[in-house]
Amino acid sequence: MNILHAADLHLGGPVAAPDPALENIAAQARATGLERLVELSQQRRAGLVLLAGDVFHSPTPPLSAVFALEKALAAWGEMGARVAIAPGNHDPWLPGGVWESWQPSEHVTIFAPAPGGMALGEDGPWLAGAAHASPAESRDLAAALPPPPGSRPGLAVLHANLASANAAGVHEPYAPAKLSQMIAAPFALWALGHIHIGQELSAHPRVLYAGTPQGAHLGETGPKGAWLHRLEGASVSSEFVPLALLEFYDLRLDDLARVASPAALVERVRAELPAVATARPCQRCLRLSLAGPSPLWEALRAQGPEALASLLRSELGLAGLVLGARALGPAIDPAELAARDDVLGRALSLLARAEGDDEFLAELTGEMGKGLHPDQARLERAERVARLRGLLPEARWLLVGGLHPGEAGGK
Repeated sequence: MNILHAADLHLGGPVAAPDPALENIAAQARATGLERLVELSQQRRAGLVLLAGDVFHSPTPPLSAVFALEKALAAWGEMGARVAIAPGNHDPWLPGGVWESWQPSEHVTIFAPAPGGMALGEDGPWLAGAAHASPAESRDLAAALPPPPGSRPGLAVLHANLASANAAGVHEPYAPAKLSQMIAAPFALWALGHIHIGQELSAHPRVLYAGTPQGAHLGETGPKGAWLHRLEGASVSSEFVPLALLEFYDLRLDDLARVASPAALVERVRAELPAVATARPCQRCLRLSLAGPSPLWEALRAQGPEALASLLRSELGLAGLVLGARALGPAIDPAELAARDDVLGRALSLLARAEGDDEFLAELTGEMGKGLHPDQARLERAERVARLRGLLPEARWLLVGGLHPGEAGGK
């Protein structure tokens, strides 16, 4: 049996366009992701489709999102595929919500908050799942799933949080579960949703997050897509397939002292960007941060960053580029500048002292007081100091770039 495993489609939810020219594409990216899931399942003849939660961005999605899913379910029905949905925290099973009122279908199963299971055919596998009962599900749904009867191989579909997953800390810990318990449970496959990075946490049994078919913004980087699983007896093999219409990447370069020309910078960025992961049409968007000393600083200061951004977009074939170059500075040693008896020298001396003196750095955080962002102000003192220390290298080059006169200013 071939199984398509996807999650976190967030139909009806936004996708940020880093360039105004991409707004129409971004508005359709979620629906396009679903269309590509259908195409993939048709191409690979999937007999079972598992959607592991957050299919919709809200429990009362817009009509266009409902229509998109109805079309996909009809297409899967026409090809003879079974579909199982385990609603998540964005689209929980609520009274009056989208799932309670969904029209039943013979080939579609939408799991309810009470964990349940079913046999797929006389000799087929056992499929278990459960829905979130609220936008902040606190139950360990994985531990409550009914095990497969007899010798049937078990499949589980669930929207859950495993703290051991990559990027788990940036997601709310709803439906918390333990990897050790999943591995010990009698299931050959755990098809999970909630974490937006596709990843395998265990090979035996298979414990995988589908990620999302479409990243929502520049912070959700890299290829996004779905898993194709092959179930043979109780054995599962898996393949990740990129599907996103918009791919986002985030790159920081802070060792540019020898990058002395625009051509050299283009080649450096090209070398750092991953190769295109999909044969499907894809628009690539990059957030590029440049920092530290660079021979290009004078030209950037004179011409403005947009000239460089335009060049990079064109030469790298990018659909969108957000360029940050405020932390770029002249090709000069800041230690030499720190010895000067002027505002820049004294400021750099203070930064150097703060890097090596915890008490002095703590005093600076106290003096900032109400100037801190509310998220920073709520942190404990030690954590606030650690966060501030992490900003010091960038602060140094912001100072140098803003206060150093440069060649033009010295003439």
